[in-house]
This record gives sequence, structure tokens and C-alpha cells, in this order.
Amino acid sequence: MTSSLIRRTRSVRGVIAAVGAAVLGTALAFGSAAPAQAAQNIDPNKLGSITVHKFEEPTTPTGLAHDGTEQTVTGVTPLKDVTFTVQKVNIDLTDPSKWQGLENYTVAQAQANLTGAPTAVVTGADGVAKFPNLPVGLYLVTETNVPASVVQKSAPFLVTIPLSVKNDWLYDVHAYPKNTVASVSKAVDDSQAHIIGDPIAFTLTSKVPNLPAAQALTAFGFTDTLDARLTYKDAVVTVAGLTLTSADYTITPGPNFKVDFTTAGLAKLKTVQGSEVKVVINTTINSIGDGTIKNKTQLYVNDPKNTVDSNEVNTPWGALKITKVQKDDTTKTLAGAEFEIYATDANGNKTGNALVNPATSTTKFTTGADGTVNVAGLKVGKYIVIETKAPLGYKLDTTEHPVQITAGPTATPVQLQITNEIVPPFTLPLTGSTGIALFVGVGVALIGSSFLLAGVRRRQQRA
Repeated sequence: MTSSLIRRTRSVRGVIAAVGAAVLGTALAFGSAAPAQAAQNIDPNKLGSITVHKFEEPTTPTGLAHDGTEQTVTGVTPLKDVTFTVQKVNIDLTDPSKWQGLENYTVAQAQANLTGAPTAVVTGADGVAKFPNLPVGLYLVTETNVPASVVQKSAPFLVTIPLSVKNDWLYDVHAYPKNTVASVSKAVDDSQAHIIGDPIAFTLTSKVPNLPAAQALTAFGFTDTLDARLTYKDAVVTVAGLTLTSADYTITPGPNFKVDFTTAGLAKLKTVQGSEVKVVINTTINSIGDGTIKNKTQLYVNDPKNTVDSNEVNTPWGALKITKVQKDDTTKTLAGAEFEIYATDANGNKTGNALVNPATSTTKFTTGADGTVNVAGLKVGKYIVIETKAPLGYKLDTTEHPVQITAGPTATPVQLQITNEIVPPFTLPLTGSTGIALFVGVGVALIGSSFLLAGVRRRQQRA
């Protein structure tokens, strides 16, 4: 009887234990759905995720939490085409002992202790890269590839799945790393350039980069390798909201042009993050080469290797050859003809003063012994050629000759042929055979008249 009671008691206890285990399992399974009063034990079989939200570094801090929870971000520009990799660190976090001392584990240690292949994801237009289905563990997140506008990558960082947040465990972790971005644009102003020796200005425009408050701006500047067909004159540097002095930056003049902000200048720039920086490089054109002068600029931030290229600009040029010939025989070329060349307005009318011949520093272009004159460089566009002095013995051609200059080297200039009429001769007195015959006829008539008169007189005397 006693043994039977003992067996029944044990059976009841077993049922109670089974029910208790089932209740505990259900509580664990659904515990995450209910608000937790204290941290639950980690579920070693649960999968988590890492979602990276990539943004440009803002001018002022967002003030948002960076504890792994998802945030609502406004007023900050997302960055697309940034590649992140996530790779598991070779530490078994299902083993409680492995969590000990983890807070002092470094990125360098993790980089030397990775396991498995990295998973790469590229951010979309929203700046998001998500890595789902991650088992419990320690992960290294690395930014590997960035757009050209990014001058400073985010540092690698470590994430545990799950992550401790407010005395609980977060399996879906959100990270918000920022990038310092920079850009530079270049514009060319050749509106005052028409012929060799004329001015061409290049304007470089950028903004003072946004950096984290704790990070110093250690370098900022521009480099520009000027085309050999341009002669450097000078440069002007301005920053919106700042009064700069000569101590704030240095200029390296010449073909390897450079602007470097000094320590004093960098300190000033840090106070006006996001402000526009402009550099105007003034040059003159000295030759046209193949006819198209191309140029771009580089901006660097914090490291001369962190460069960003500008857009490429170009100014197109061509050449002109004027040939002076006789109107009635174009095989005969004429030396000594002088011309002036004028730029035109939008309606094709000549505008401004006559262009200056760089070879003579005058406005005259004179044909040589072969009847030609070469204009070694004219900016692409429409011009008017006017003859101001005719070759010796020829009539002045007062016609305005329009010509369209196209891009090309001096070896293949645009051709313009202009003819001249010979000044017509004076009408000379008539001294040929007709005049002689007239004189002879008159003489014969006079002689005949004299014989007739003599015969009449003889007849009168006989009578």
C-alpha cells in the first residue's frame, strides 16, 4: 500500500513538472512579445539582423540615440552605393564564459579572428543595407567601398547579436554611421576670349565639409594641373561668411596650381561648416594645340590622398586662314592685303573692337608673299572679316565676310578666300590705224581739191 502511494505521488509530481516545463517554454517563446521588466536569458537559437543606415555627416549633430534601436531621421541626406560587409568573429557567444571581458574586445582583435566568408550589401537610395538571419554571435561591420564624394570612410565597428539595450536583449540592431562627404565643381568663363592672348577664368566651388564635433579639420585644399596652353596670371580665394587674410592659405602658382589652407585657415573653416568656398584662377590662352582645352580640379580633405575630382570643363578653339586672290584669276595670290577681324553678337553683327593680332600687337592681319595670312587661334564661334587695305593696284573690298570657326588644330584651319578686282585703266587717246587712215583720207581729199581748183583757174585764163 505504501509503495503504491509513493508511485502515485511520483506520477503526480512528474505531471506537475511536465506542465511547469511547458508553461516555462511557452513563456520563453512569447516573452519577447511582452514588455520585459528585466533582461531575459539569451535564446541561443534565435536569429537577428543588422541594419545599417548610411547618411552624410550633418552640419549639426542630430541628437538621436545610437543604442541599436531604430530611429526616425529627418533633415539628413542618405548615401547610396556604399558597400558594407558583415563577418562573424570566431567567438561562440552561446557559451556564457565567452561574454566575459567582451566589452574590452577591439576591432583589431576581431579583424585577426574572423570566421566564414563576409557578406556584402550595397546601400540603396534610402541609404539602407540590411543583413538578416544572423545567428547569435559577435560581428564585424566594415565599410569597404564608397562613392567618389566620400572623403572619409566610417570606422569598422563591432555588434553583438543580441545587443543589450535598456536591460533587455535586442536581436534586430540598427546602426547609423555617418560619412564626411565633399564635392567640387568647376566652371569656365571664356566669354571675353576670342583670340590668342585673351583671358580665360576658371571657378572652383566646394563647401567646407561637415565633420563630427570631436574631429578636427586637418587639411583642406585644391589642386589643378593647368593645361600647357594656358598661362597662369593669378587667383582669388573666398569663403562665404569669413574674412580671409594672406595667413589663412597659401597659393602655389603656375601650371601645378594649388591652394592649401593653413592651420589658422582650417580653424576658421571649422566654424563655418557647409559654407561655400570659391577659388577663381585667371589665365590667358597661349596656343590651341588640337583645338580643345580640357581641365578638371581635385579637392582634398584631411589627407591629400582623400581627393575628389570635379567635372571636366573645356573651351573649344580653331584657326583661320585667309587667302587673297585676283578676282578674274584665282590662281594669282596677292600680298599686302590688310584685314580686321571682329567677334559677333547673337544676331551675327560685329561687336566690340577689332581683335588684336598676337603676332604684331596691332589689329591688322596682312597677307604675305603667298597671299595668305594665318590666324593661329580663334575661339569657336562666328566672326566678321573686313578688308582695310587692298593690295597695290587693286580695288578695296568693303564687303563684310562672315566666317564660322570650328574646333580643330592650327594645321587644319577654316579657309576663307577673298578676291580683289584690279583698278580699271584710264581711257587713252585713239592712236591706232583708224586715226592714220583718217589723216590719209583727209590729205588725199585736200590734194584732190587743190588739183581741181588749179584746173578751174587754167580754164578761166584761156577764156
